[in-house]
Amino acid sequence: MMVEASDFLPLPAFQQWMQQALLDPQQATAAEAVLNHSARLSAQEHLAIYQRSYMARLRGCMAQQFSALEYALGEELFRVFADDYLTAYPSRHYNLAELGRLFPAYLQSNRPDALSEDKEDWIDFIVELAGFEYALNVLFDQQAEENYHLAGLEDDESELALVPTCTLFRFQFPINTFYTQFKKGECPPLPFAGTSQCVVLRHEYQLTVYDIQPVPYEFLTLLATGMSVPAAQAAFSQRAPVTQLWPVWKKNWVEANLFRVRPKAG
Repeated sequence: MMVEASDFLPLPAFQQWMQQALLDPQQATAAEAVLNHSARLSAQEHLAIYQRSYMARLRGCMAQQFSALEYALGEELFRVFADDYLTAYPSRHYNLAELGRLFPAYLQSNRPDALSEDKEDWIDFIVELAGFEYALNVLFDQQAEENYHLAGLEDDESELALVPTCTLFRFQFPINTFYTQFKKGECPPLPFAGTSQCVVLRHEYQLTVYDIQPVPYEFLTLLATGMSVPAAQAAFSQRAPVTQLWPVWKKNWVEANLFRVRPKAG
């Protein structure tokens, strides 16, 4: 059985040791120097129970943050990558929402074809999907103004601005299509490469994702810089017949809660 921490170590020192043993088992002081054994289990075996439970909890959090990725990889391969990642980047933040922050970069730097000149498409898809899923988690929790007035069709275009939580994505694969099908309970196959764009909105703490075509995507990237609609129309006029397109865009985007009324200066 485990001894009382105070028998050997002051409580702060014991807590620090236990944290180190969970975060980095290979570097931890031998359990026998801190814990007692029981009739059935050694001190190390007692500690291993906590280590396995802790890792299982973190792995479960990773599976929640990257549920579509777990489906795409399969549970077994996802577990291999997740365990490897958690060993390389143990959790050191009180908020487990931070747990997967480096996972997309980890997958990119540890891709199986890293040393090969011919890169495999499916790995690019996996990295993009991981980045998208983590971005959705961040956007859901992001601190942003929620007290704004949504625009209506009657509002003048000069008064329109994108809502505070509005993020544009461009991918090499149909990431949102795959993700949406998975979330609907379908079993989508891994897709072929193909550029796609989408916009993610959060209104009243509800995320909505829309696929978007290349031309309106490029127009929205101008608005995302803070440019006004008239200024974006002028800048875009050389690239597309924006005068004809704008009425349709405005109707669709207002109905999608993409715009708020621009706050008055002062």
